[in-house]
Amino acid sequence: MKEDQSLFETLLYRLVAARVAILFIFHAVVFAAAYAFSYLLRFEFAIPPEFLATFKSSLLVVVGLQLLVGVFFGFYRGWWRYVGMGDVVRLVFGLSTAAMLLVGLWYVGAIFGIHERFVRSPRGVIMIDWAFSLLALFGTRVLIRLGRDRFRPQEMPELHKRVLIVGAGDAGETLAREIEHRPQLGMKVVGFVDDHRAKWGAHIRGIKVTGPISSIGPIADSAGADEVLLAIPSASGSRLREIIRRVSEADLTFKTIPGIDHFVSGKVHVSQLRPVNIEDLMRRKRIELPGDPVRQLFKGKRVLVTGAGGTVGSELSSQILHFEPENLVLIERSEYALYEVRKRLGRELPWASSRISCNLLDVCDRAVMEGLVEREKPQIVVHAAAHKHVPLGEENPEEYVRNNTLATRSFAEICAKHGADRFVFISTDKAINPTSVMGASKRAAEMLLLDVARECDMKVTIVRFGNVIGSSGSVIPLFMEQIEAGGPVTVTHPEVTRYFIRTSEAISLVLQAATLGNDGQIFMLDMGEPVKIVDLARDLIRLSNHTVDEIPITFTGLRQGEKLFEEIRMSGESVHATMHPQIVITAAPQPDSPEIQRWFHQLVRACDESGSVRPVLNSLIPEYPAETPAGPLERPLVNPTLAPAGAIPTA
Repeated sequence: MKEDQSLFETLLYRLVAARVAILFIFHAVVFAAAYAFSYLLRFEFAIPPEFLATFKSSLLVVVGLQLLVGVFFGFYRGWWRYVGMGDVVRLVFGLSTAAMLLVGLWYVGAIFGIHERFVRSPRGVIMIDWAFSLLALFGTRVLIRLGRDRFRPQEMPELHKRVLIVGAGDAGETLAREIEHRPQLGMKVVGFVDDHRAKWGAHIRGIKVTGPISSIGPIADSAGADEVLLAIPSASGSRLREIIRRVSEADLTFKTIPGIDHFVSGKVHVSQLRPVNIEDLMRRKRIELPGDPVRQLFKGKRVLVTGAGGTVGSELSSQILHFEPENLVLIERSEYALYEVRKRLGRELPWASSRISCNLLDVCDRAVMEGLVEREKPQIVVHAAAHKHVPLGEENPEEYVRNNTLATRSFAEICAKHGADRFVFISTDKAINPTSVMGASKRAAEMLLLDVARECDMKVTIVRFGNVIGSSGSVIPLFMEQIEAGGPVTVTHPEVTRYFIRTSEAISLVLQAATLGNDGQIFMLDMGEPVKIVDLARDLIRLSNHTVDEIPITFTGLRQGEKLFEEIRMSGESVHATMHPQIVITAAPQPDSPEIQRWFHQLVRACDESGSVRPVLNSLIPEYPAETPAGPLERPLVNPTLAPAGAIPTA
């Protein structure tokens, strides 16, 4: 076996050596021919005898120097069938270096005792030789590349999928080039579609650019296209939504490359093509604070994250770990969720596995939590553990208050006692003028935390944001299940709206807000425009390559505690800008500490008495209804000035 392997390696080495030798000889012939032709052209094909002698004497010197430079610049290493700009750059720099050395020898050769007949060729000849050598070597490479592409055997071209590329920019050109060079993909690009009139009629890689995108149906029909590839990574979510609507109306399937903020290498590859997902329709320009303050905050620190197995918690853990904390303590009470987040972090950041501590705990268990905090001594705490499902909160108010409110204050007190520097609390836009137990429990937690901040040195930061796309228990996974089952898709109300934000974007903004917080501040993330849930359902149906006729939408009515729309601030709250355009500070009236303390003890007792939680919540949060409504709130009463533009339906 070893003898066979040794024989194979020897044969492979000889083949490589033979290829390099052939390329070396070819370059020597090209250099010699170019040098001779340069003399002929310089003297109009009548070389004077004295210069003919110089040519004969200097030929070996010039060719030898060029061959030596070629070794350093890798002339004999590249595969010409894959020639690209890198090969051109190497040729230009290599031949330019050789020409400069020859010109230098023209001036200083005599100083080193070199006879002038070896180095005193006319300088015009050297320049002409540079141009001819570059043209011959580059031209040969291009001809081989073109020949390979032109005469490559086609594998059943009738089975190739005919595709249109939407976007005639750099991403579209890269996509077309890779498809052209990989026939095994079974694709043939039959056109580019773009909205820029200046590009219409132009050709990219021999493929015509047409437009506008709004006419993609007729364009696809005339080109016989089967599928559309979306190559506009910088497109906003609203722009992408409009393009998909046009493509769907034309009854074409479609795929996309990720948004520009998802690229790691900055390059586009065919392997990145995937079905469009709902996150693509929520794209926004990403804004980072100058100086990378998030890395400065977390690097080398001991960090603790609760609710680490949830959608928000796992993304928090992933992004924080990228900033190289000293260690990361994860707390989660679901065994499966904790297993999943550890698996994800191990896959994404295997080098950081030793820094992660996984703890299967319930944040409501004060004694166990205090023991953990005393042992780990975290410097930064991010508290994401919470119950979030609105209808379940109406059925289990005591548990929601116990977990979301009381445990939050208890945990903050423990962290302050053991020297934590910063406590970041993940809140929700449902805490604004709450109509549900879930929203009221979060608003109550905010008020209790602000009271804790008065009494300790620990910096408390509260961050509110809306619905995270695809989080467990949210509407999007439910809609996808209903679509896969063939429908119908159930929406509570034709006018209901919600704010949505991508998970990665929300967590990035949360961490940036943490760097802005001083003490006892509530931050609100800019969630963009509110989205009608019925429009979201239609988008998901289209993304699944179905129509509303195939997957019907039915309306079921608002459930207990649900709002028709979410609000952006509470009555009496003031709003202040920060240095980040997508993060604002909200300041709501805060009761004094004795009142908070009295109310807190009432709430503790209410959690042990069935039916007592809602009145106690109302006593501190007047905007929350004290009694359970007889039915769902079809049109919640809110201050119209606090609602997002366009959210209040007209009668």
